Amino acid sequence: METADPDLRAFVGRVIDGRYLLREWIGGGGFGAVFRSEQYVLGRAVRPIACKVSRRADLTEQSAGELFADVLVLADVMGTMTDLEARRHLVHVYDAGLARDLGGRAYLVMEYVRGGTLAAEFARAERVAPRLMVKWARQIAVALRGLHCLLPPLLHRDLKPDNVLLGQDRAVRLIDFGLAARMRASGTAEGVAGTTRYMAPETAAGASLPASDLYSLGLLMYEGLTGRPPYEHLVVPLDLPDRSLGQWLVEAKRKAPPVRPSSVEATVPPELDEIVMRCLELRPEDRFRSADEVIAALDALPGPGPGRDGRAVSAPVAPARGPAELTAARRMLKENRPAEAVDLLRVVLGRGGAPRESLPALLAELARAHTELGQHADAAKQWAQAYASVQSGARPPDGLSRERLARQAEQAFRAAGNKFQAAHFAQLARDGG
Repeated sequence: METADPDLRAFVGRVIDGRYLLREWIGGGGFGAVFRSEQYVLGRAVRPIACKVSRRADLTEQSAGELFADVLVLADVMGTMTDLEARRHLVHVYDAGLARDLGGRAYLVMEYVRGGTLAAEFARAERVAPRLMVKWARQIAVALRGLHCLLPPLLHRDLKPDNVLLGQDRAVRLIDFGLAARMRASGTAEGVAGTTRYMAPETAAGASLPASDLYSLGLLMYEGLTGRPPYEHLVVPLDLPDRSLGQWLVEAKRKAPPVRPSSVEATVPPELDEIVMRCLELRPEDRFRSADEVIAALDALPGPGPGRDGRAVSAPVAPARGPAELTAARRMLKENRPAEAVDLLRVVLGRGGAPRESLPALLAELARAHTELGQHADAAKQWAQAYASVQSGARPPDGLSRERLARQAEQAFRAAGNKFQAAHFAQLARDGG
């Protein structure tokens, strides 16, 4: 929400630290103001940036860090993320500091994304064409994949149209990490967080999972496709205690489930119906297991659609079950056909047909196939997911203890040039997994 603040608006034209020229006021709020700016190097303008300046003056490094905690979370994420595709759908943070010439105010320098939010786009368009909604949903899922594959995984916990930027390039970027949280060893991020309208039932009960972000994605997709939220008929009682919110939401949503998107908007294909409604399952275990599964399901939609390589994709492949495909993939690797093994294993993992007990073995085999292709970053991600799956209670693949999975992940991250994650897994292996 923009506020009139003559003191901050007066900073237009000022230069911070001799490098950042504040060109134009973009907007402001309780935190301060955002300016369209230019970065100068050796006296020359090198790129447009967004500069966030605090309203509060005379800050210390500690108080500035508390004020901009959400953006610093994002900066930390971007420093350790190896998923290059995911990085394209998150806003980059370039610099931060205290501007002594602006009264000791804190400033943050970020990527400048010209455009608006998905909320504004939804309001303008009323309903988003299915093909376009699939494109944006896939990009959001890619960003979530990058966050969820960190160790420990980072959950956004406030995914909604207001927190998704839509640039002039028509690509989306996930923003606002003020409620983001790392998963604990228990396998959840504790605490009630987010906007009730977009909140998963388990988040309302104080225990978020990666599937909680996927639930919010389903709500966002439903709203974009139909022009209305799926549970607009529900009104939370004003006197409802916070501790009862999760249970109330589950019961209310169970009693009054939403109609399928195609019942509201006839252009929505039944296959897309299935994806949205699966994201909206009330039990986390009934949803997609991961953002990767959502991406694969979107890529497999029939007809021309935004596949990973931008080409049209064919009709969806029937869900694979796991053990037979695992055997086939191992045979392909023995016959020096790793690319075919990757394609096969992506299908079984992406369509969500594999039983939980087969998941670590499938991930490990996919990691080996990526290694054969020299795709070390992809291999590292799969080894890390296999480790996380076993850590959460799944049975390890034959011959691979948690310690050995950690060692495999360490080697893959080292081969990918990610020293931070390699050191992390080395420590896990030394601790016995």
